[in-house]
This record gives sequence, C-alpha cells and structure tokens, in this order.
Amino acid sequence: MVVGVACSGSKPEPAGGGTPPAGATMTAANATATPTPAPADVRLAATLRYEGEYEKAIDIYAAVATSEGGQARQDALLAQAQLLSRTHRFAEARDVLQQWLAGAGASADGSTAQYMLASTLDDLGDPQGALDNYDRYIAAGGPASDFAKIERAKMLARLGRTLDAEQAAEAVLASSIDNSFKASFAFSIASAFEQAGADANALAWYNRVKLMPGGDVASALARTGGIKKRQGDPTWSIDYLQAIRDYPSAGAAPDMLDALDAAGVAVGDYTRGRVDYHAGRDDAARAAFTRAIAAGTDVAAAEYYLGALDERAGNVDAAIHDYGLVPQTDAASLLAPAALWWRGRLLDAQGRFAEAQADYGTLAAQYSSSSYADGAAFRQGLAAYRAGDRTTAITLWSALAARTSGDDNLRARYWQGRALVEQNGAANDGVLQTLVKDAPESYYGLRASLLLKQNGVKAKTPQLNDSPPDWKKVARYIKDSTGSDPATASDAPINDPRWAQAAELANVGLNAQSDTVFREIIQQYASDPVGLYKVTKRLQQEGRTSLAARAATRLLSLLSLQAPPPDDLLRVAYPIVYKSLVSDAAAQEKVSPLLLLALVRQESFYDPHAGSPAGALGLTQVVPATGTQIAQSLGAQGFTADDLYRPTVSLRFGADYLAQQLRAFQSDAYRALAAYNAGPAAASRAAKAAGTDEDLFVEDLEFGETRAYVKRVMENYARYRQIYEHLPVPSLPR
Repeated sequence: MVVGVACSGSKPEPAGGGTPPAGATMTAANATATPTPAPADVRLAATLRYEGEYEKAIDIYAAVATSEGGQARQDALLAQAQLLSRTHRFAEARDVLQQWLAGAGASADGSTAQYMLASTLDDLGDPQGALDNYDRYIAAGGPASDFAKIERAKMLARLGRTLDAEQAAEAVLASSIDNSFKASFAFSIASAFEQAGADANALAWYNRVKLMPGGDVASALARTGGIKKRQGDPTWSIDYLQAIRDYPSAGAAPDMLDALDAAGVAVGDYTRGRVDYHAGRDDAARAAFTRAIAAGTDVAAAEYYLGALDERAGNVDAAIHDYGLVPQTDAASLLAPAALWWRGRLLDAQGRFAEAQADYGTLAAQYSSSSYADGAAFRQGLAAYRAGDRTTAITLWSALAARTSGDDNLRARYWQGRALVEQNGAANDGVLQTLVKDAPESYYGLRASLLLKQNGVKAKTPQLNDSPPDWKKVARYIKDSTGSDPATASDAPINDPRWAQAAELANVGLNAQSDTVFREIIQQYASDPVGLYKVTKRLQQEGRTSLAARAATRLLSLLSLQAPPPDDLLRVAYPIVYKSLVSDAAAQEKVSPLLLLALVRQESFYDPHAGSPAGALGLTQVVPATGTQIAQSLGAQGFTADDLYRPTVSLRFGADYLAQQLRAFQSDAYRALAAYNAGPAAASRAAKAAGTDEDLFVEDLEFGETRAYVKRVMENYARYRQIYEHLPVPSLPR
C-alpha cells in the first residue's frame, strides 16, 4: 500500500529498505526456497527481509524466537510481528506482539510493540483495545507519543466519545508536531467524526481543513456537501459548486457534477466542460465548451480546451486553429500563454518552423512573466535552428543565456555552442568549453563533453563496490574544504531528540512520517557542511540509505566549488543498493546495472516504500496495471499491487520494463528512458520529429517532466559510471 502522511488513515507499514544489517550477505541462494523447518539464522532472515522475501523471513524469525531466549527472542518476535503486519496477517501479528509484551516486563509500556499492538487491534476491529494500548504508550512517554496522540484522538471520535475526542484533537493541533502533519490530521479527525455519525463535529473540522495551509480543500468541500445533502440542508449544492469550479480535476468532481445535475442545480457550461475534460468525458466536454462559446461565456478559455480536446483526439490542424483563437479572442486570458505554447509545439511537429518561431516569439515577448516564457524563448531559437537559420538561433540563445540561470541557462549555452561549432567549425567551441568547465556534472555539460570528444568513454564492466565508506577520509575532505574539523565540532546534529521519534516511527511502520521527521533534521543543517556531514554519517551507519543519499547529495552541493569529493562520499550519494537483486535483474534482462541504479535513484531515491500521486509504486515506480502485464510476461503467479513494494519484485519488474523499451528503441537509452517515464507512444512521437539526433529528441519530448526525467537519469548514470567504472569524471557512454 502507499504510505500516506501522518493521520491520513493509512495503516502502519514496517520499516524497510536501506542497507542490510552488518554481516548480512546477499547471494543468489537467498532467493531459493527456505528449507523446512526454517533455519534459526537471523542474518539470513535479515537479508530476506531486506530483499522483500517477507514470508520466508517470517518463518525464520519464528524459528529463532522458538530456539532462543532473552533479547534474541524478543528481537525475533518484534521482527516477525512487523512482517506479519506488513503482509496483513494481523491476527498472527497480534499474538506475536502479545508474546513480546509478556516477555518485556516493566519495559512493555512505551515500547514499539505496544504501539504496534494498538494499531493491529484497530485493524482487527477492537477500538477499545487499541485505545487502551495507545493510552499506556502515551503515559509511558513512548518516542512516538505525539503520533499516538493523533491515533488516540481519532479512536475517541470513532468510539463516539465526542467531547474527549475534541479535546484530544485540539491538543494535537496545539502540540509541537510539525505543521505538515496538522492539515491531514484535521481531515482524518473529521472523517472519524463522520464515521461515528457526529456530523456537527465533522462539519466543523472539515471547515477547518479548508482554512489550513496544505489542507485538501477539494475533498473537504466534497465531504461537507455530502453531509449537508444527507441532512437535507439545501446549501450542499454551494459546496459542490465551489469544489467543481475551483478543483475541476479532483477525483470526486465528476460525481459531484452528476449529483448537481440529478438535483437540477444549474452548472455553468465552462465549469461543466472542465470537469468533463479532466474526467475524460470528451464528448460531453466538447458540447459544454461549444455552448459556452455560443453564449459568449469564458470564450477564450473554452477555445483553449477545444484545442486540447482536438489535440487529444489527434485532430492536429483543428487544434492549431483553436489554440490560435485564444490570444486573438482575449490577449489577456490566463490561458493565452499556454495556447501559444501548445500551438507552437504542434507547428514544430509539423515542420512549420517559421510559424512556430513566431508563436514562441510572441509568447516570450508579450507574456514574459509566464512560466512558459523562458521555454518559449529557447524553442524560438530551436525553430530557427531547425529552419537552417543558425545565426538567428545563436543570437536568441545568447540573449537567453545572459538572463537566465540553472538548467535554462545551461541549455541555452549548450545549443548556442553547438550551433556555433556547426556554423563555423571547431574553432568556435569556446562556449562549450566554458560550459564543461562551469557545470561538468550537469546534463548539458556532459553532452558538451561528448560533442567536444572529451568524454564518452565506452561502457565497461563496473565493480559494484558496496563496502562501508571511510568516514575519516570524508571528514578530512570537509576540513580541507571548509576549514572546520568535524572531529571537534558539536554533536548536536546527532543528539537531536527527533532521531528517536523518527526511528520509532520507522519501527512501527509509519515510514512516510519517519522520513518527514528525518528530512526536517537534514533541512536544519542544509547550509552547514559539518552538521550535514554528521547527519549523513549517522543516517548511513543506521542503514537509512535513501535518506543518507539525500543528505550526501546536499553535502556535495554545498562543496561543489571545492576539490573533487572522495569516492567514499560519492558512494553514499550514489549507493549500490540491493546488490544481488540489481546484479541478477540486470543480467537477466541484459541491461546495465548502473543504468538500472540511475533509474532507481530518480524514480524513488532508493526508497522501497515510495509511491506517486499517479499510483506508481516501489523502487522502480511501476504502476500496478503495468506490473500485472509484466507479471504475466514473466510467468509470476499471484501478483498483487502490494508486491511492487518488495525490492525483489520491483527491481525485476523495473529491469524487465526498461529492457522492453531498450529493445523497442534499438538500445537508445534516451528514448528508452522517455518511454519508461511517459510511455512508448510519447517517445515515438519525439523520435519521429528528431530522427537520430539525441539532443533534438530530448528537447522534442512533449512534457517537461519527461525531459527532466531523461536528463536526471543520464546525469545519475554518468556519476555511477565515474564511481563504479573508476573514471576520472562523470561520463556518458558513446
């Protein structure tokens, strides 16, 4: 399951990922069936758990708990319970947790097992038992007491103890818990009141959600409208109307529109059209927008959506026409810049470069504050370049580079340099040389190196070294770079009480909440190299690989102008995770293990619990529908979406899907990665326009998200090659 933020109503999921415990080894033999009876081998159990072979690990932990006593037994019971909960075997988890608590004596209250038992009893439909355990955990001052108080408040509401629940909920909002958790808590306590039939309390809390930073206003409006409708309050329609007007793409919007229609409530055609458009009800959307235009209501905006509908249907000429009407009808329309942008993209794809250049120029000049403006200025130059007018393209890109920063600046400089070399020969590579000097690790710096033939070392067999880093070397690097010695600096960054809270949240399975707290710690020291070094070191040593990689990446950026970093720090930022699984999957699918790791870094940042709003899950962010197809092609039996959170499944499936795209696109990594992210059709459209030119292919990708994805994965790949192919600098292969 996707783990939500605190109070979202998601159930706990045991901690996972990172590096295996010290001494654990991962070999192909670990993937074989566990012997019967299971061996009492804690190290093997830890490896199987790390790789996602939860059922096998459960059996081994049970054997350890049976054969061992003392702390070894307690540790095995807790690990067994965590995995039983992870696999939704809640009754068994309850029994094991009760065994742990019986053996814990005075240390039972406030323990991880007690928090887990409370959550498990909730899963099993025993709210009073859950409440009792939360109360004891809080009274004992358990490390995650703030989060237990959240669950306690919801439990009180569901039990109908309205006054107690209100008091408990107010206490949560008044607590020191991070504000990022409070809006989702307010929504969940409102849901708990609604579930218990306390509609007045539910309405009050949903209304508070609407006013809170980060609150899910669309869902809150849907809920208040639903309660009022059930109560016979005629103002329900006001909430629904506001929701579909302000949040037409919300998941509940189509149902709210249908409810309004059933009740005979008038809905404006433009609003109706937007809801139907986002719901994929294209015929209804087209009819609504056409009526809006005929009535003279929101005409320019309706024309934009008609263009989008035509484009969706493949009617390119009609889309170009409709998009063109938007700025003509109302140059001040908020959608005029978007219309010019998408019209230009369609003209580009048809090879009508002069017209595209004109649209991009209008967008860049007349809508300079638009989020499309810099992209339009770049594509204005690209349209001139493709039309054969190198001089105009160079002039436009030079001007763009002079007024932009970041990736926009690097892209303009790269294309300016490329055009100069093509126009006047290698003697004009000064722009490219400067780009390589200024940003050698960036995508455009790497592409410039290839163009200058300074890089592009042929891929060779990597050495997947996952040995622990030498932190003394990293400390010396920090000292040499900053003048501050980590050895003599304060240990405040690693003595923060939030470490205990975050660790406990991970132990009880609230991984997203745990990550949020850990990221708060990282953020606190984001501009302090020594403090960030200490945080990074502790995270890595605790096996929190994803978080350590994030912290190490921050640390590298702080020191980017200093001497080249040691491999020991680079290996923390670009780790070899799940070594045997990655090696096996890469070998089976004949893909580079480093490219697979580069993809994992971008998809999930090595977090096996990662989930996206689009429903992609796990290390390689495969969506369940695609996972089902892959399972069928691989002959994997009994696949469920939840399996994508298992590293052994996610890596195998991700490697298989990547290999499919590499085969479809003749081993071209740029096209394969675009297809992995946006689908083969999107990659094929860009490839058709770009031909064999990889630079044009990336720029022709329809969506900015996919362009950024390809660039970032290739940057990761270049860095992985540097570290594990032992190259002097990051390098893209020829």
